[in-house]
Amino acid sequence: MYSTKGLEYLIAVVFLLVFIPFWRFVNGAGAAEPAVAWEAPRWVGQLADWFRVPAHVYFHPGHAWATVGDGDLVTVGMDDFARKLVGPVSSIALREVGARVAQGEKAWTLVSDGKSVDMLSPVDGTVVAVNEEVARSPERLGGDPYGEGWLMRVRAPRLAPNMKQLLSGALARRFIEDACDRLQALTTPDLGRVYQDGGLPVDGMARALRPGDWDRMVRAFFLT
Repeated sequence: MYSTKGLEYLIAVVFLLVFIPFWRFVNGAGAAEPAVAWEAPRWVGQLADWFRVPAHVYFHPGHAWATVGDGDLVTVGMDDFARKLVGPVSSIALREVGARVAQGEKAWTLVSDGKSVDMLSPVDGTVVAVNEEVARSPERLGGDPYGEGWLMRVRAPRLAPNMKQLLSGALARRFIEDACDRLQALTTPDLGRVYQDGGLPVDGMARALRPGDWDRMVRAFFLT
């Protein structure tokens, strides 16, 4: 009889040893929120493809661009990355004709959502023309930043040394890819605010990501 009781006791102990951890596991799993794997939107890893990098355009590290015309005449503006980072611009202050600009120094000021951001000139020289249509209607920047969205034309007597500080072709493409890498590093926690239906990022990514201090984020890219 004692052997039978001992066997029954042993079975009961084993049952409790197995059942209690199982019960805790089941109840613990029910109380906790299930882990959900984060799925990146389709544009992650392909962000650089969203920005235009024309082969004939030279890029400044502050996201201004330059194209060379006749002689030392250079057309300048803000690149596609800059435009999409800032989003809609409410006004833009350009230098007057006859003003001097210097490579790597302030050339124009954008105003968006009540905040202003400076951008740097890609070349040294004298302003000989400004795009009055863009100054009056900044929304023209959106459709064609390398064409109708040009900002100023500059006579650049130091064009050769200036060009050595600019990027084109494969180097320009790599520059934009690096900028996208930096942007993705900043945006990963807040991706939900910067893409539309899992597709392309919104126009004005900086404001979507940093509503209160988007201008500081932009200045980090514009080197201002």
